[in-house]
Amino acid sequence: MDKTIEQLLEKVKADPNNPELLKELGNLYFRNDQYDLAIEQYEAALRANPEYYKALYNLGNTYYKMEQHEKAVHYWHEAIKIRPDFDHAYFNIGYHHYQKGFMREAIKALQEASRINPDAADTHNYLGLSYHQTNQFEEAIAEFRAALDLEPDDPDYHYNLANSSYDSGDYQVAAIEWAETLKHRPNDSKARNNYCDALLQLGRYEEAMAEIEKVLEAEPNYPPALCTKGELLEKLGRDDEALEYFNRVQDLIKGNETWELLYKYVVNKLEKR
Repeated sequence: MDKTIEQLLEKVKADPNNPELLKELGNLYFRNDQYDLAIEQYEAALRANPEYYKALYNLGNTYYKMEQHEKAVHYWHEAIKIRPDFDHAYFNIGYHHYQKGFMREAIKALQEASRINPDAADTHNYLGLSYHQTNQFEEAIAEFRAALDLEPDDPDYHYNLANSSYDSGDYQVAAIEWAETLKHRPNDSKARNNYCDALLQLGRYEEAMAEIEKVLEAEPNYPPALCTKGELLEKLGRDDEALEYFNRVQDLIKGNETWELLYKYVVNKLEKR
């Protein structure tokens, strides 16, 4: 047995009704993926002190790891009943609802987490993602900017701000933010392709072409990049070459559910020719 666990077990034997010690022992089991043992300790902590909200919160985390999500949400709510300003519990509830696609519930929980602790960048980020999913792009942009104010070098926050800016029609900011993402993740083909798309929307075709070649050099069969190059060739008046790229995309992704929307887009372009 791990030496730290042995030491903590000895302390628990000497003080068996100490909820903090029981919780810490549960945390060690949790970190070792021994979830059943962790639950036993958290429940023991609650028997020692039924109002011990940290044990309730950690029970929620443990059940979430075990993919028993309803139980997890129940215990996070129980923790909030005792500690109404417990932003971590609100965040976990919001994150869970976001992952499940329940955006209204996600926004409600994440708004409360952000109200309690406005300095949590991750909360702003997931609130922004939830707003984006409901087409509330102005609100999403504000949240991503708040996240960046707190953690200005996080590439995910730049990437997400670019997405919402693009979808709101602000291609200039989208290009700037995807370029910033690429400073941190130069091999991110998705971000570079999106950057090219923003440059295309801004009419900066030659710059976009230089960037899309970098994507295709790294991933010659990346469907979105092939489509973007086709669109660029189209804008440059090289229609026959563009047609070759659109046909190539269609052949590559036909029947692939992952690219269903892109397939429909390309088929629609080909049908209009």
